Amino acid sequence: MSECKKCPSIYSNLDRFQKMKQIRMRVLLEEIEKIKEISVAEFLSYIAVRYGIRRATGYEYLNDWVDGGYITIQDNVIKFVKKPEWWK
Repeated sequence: MSECKKCPSIYSNLDRFQKMKQIRMRVLLEEIEKIKEISVAEFLSYIAVRYGIRRATGYEYLNDWVDGGYITIQDNVIKFVKKPEWWK
């Protein structure tokens, strides 16, 4: 999805929890990008220990990234594909 320059930004209407989730998702995807490849179990363990992110939340993030085409998961291995085009 590309950012519409003529559309009003929704960012100013996000609550603080939505903004914090956005930041968490970005940081974690950037970590996957650096690692390139990691098992699902290892990733979920890592984010639980390092950031206190629950397993269910980790799965939610993974599903959102897969749906967006940013990562793939095959044979329980996460592989980085691309960053969102609108990230700077």
